[in-house]
Amino acid sequence: MATQVPNPFYGAGKSQGVVQQGDLLSPTVSQYQLDLPYPQFNGFDVQGAPWANMSYHGLQLRFEKRFSNGLQLLGTYVWSKTIDESSDSGNGFPNIGVLDPNDFQRERAVSQYNIPQVFQFTYVYQLPFGHGKQFGAKMNPVLDAIVGGWQTTGIWRFDDGQPLQVACPGSGAFECSQTMPGYNQLPNIVGTTRRASKSQWFQPGGYFTNPGAFQAPAPYTLGNAPRTLPWISVPGTANADLSLFKEFGLSRVREGTHLEYRLEMFNGFNHPQFAAPNTTLGSSQFGQVLSQANRPRQIQMALKLYF
Repeated sequence: MATQVPNPFYGAGKSQGVVQQGDLLSPTVSQYQLDLPYPQFNGFDVQGAPWANMSYHGLQLRFEKRFSNGLQLLGTYVWSKTIDESSDSGNGFPNIGVLDPNDFQRERAVSQYNIPQVFQFTYVYQLPFGHGKQFGAKMNPVLDAIVGGWQTTGIWRFDDGQPLQVACPGSGAFECSQTMPGYNQLPNIVGTTRRASKSQWFQPGGYFTNPGAFQAPAPYTLGNAPRTLPWISVPGTANADLSLFKEFGLSRVREGTHLEYRLEMFNGFNHPQFAAPNTTLGSSQFGQVLSQANRPRQIQMALKLYF
């Protein structure tokens, strides 16, 4: 595949003043490049061409309620499945690309960004303390300025993780031989494996109940593993962003003027979300969770004057 042959496009366009690019620059070219469609354009990328297909099916539910006592609730639930022939998760997994550019059906699998279930819950609650509230309706004005008029909000999210990908390295004992330059390879799955218990995730191979189920395919053969593994997912999300705020009226100073104090906590319960495990076959850390996907609790306070 790497055999160099005379480049039939070398020098083409010089007489017309065309700026030479790509494989027109070299007097020789690989035989593999000449076997591609439109070989004079080495920027032609069958993996990046926008011709993949996808399908999405989902159930979406929404619940919203406003109560008379200052409580507002909003909940959403999505149960869905996305299948495609090429996708990018945005979560650090590489885009595997196509194994066989002549058979895109081999690539059909659950999307890298697929998250089967997502539940989100949001609330706004005006605490029942202070003038005009259930408690402290006749509260001293000074005390009311301190304990009255507070509101709290929360945004909670719970979801499943995205599907895992297992990649073959380009070298080493577990090297997966490339079927052709520029195209990637997937391993064979020779057994049954599931996601192991959390206590095992931080050991090599521990994310999988049977890490030996993944093996490099025979040289110059395509692995039988799907592009993504929908039955083994990245750890899901369980997060709460919380806030507490209060407005102080300053109408005696200037009409319409008020001061707002806000206390906000992101990942309010300091719940760690673990990143995907190492999924490079043959790595000494294969199947080991090595990092955290989210940040520790962050707290910020703000004081804003409206006038």
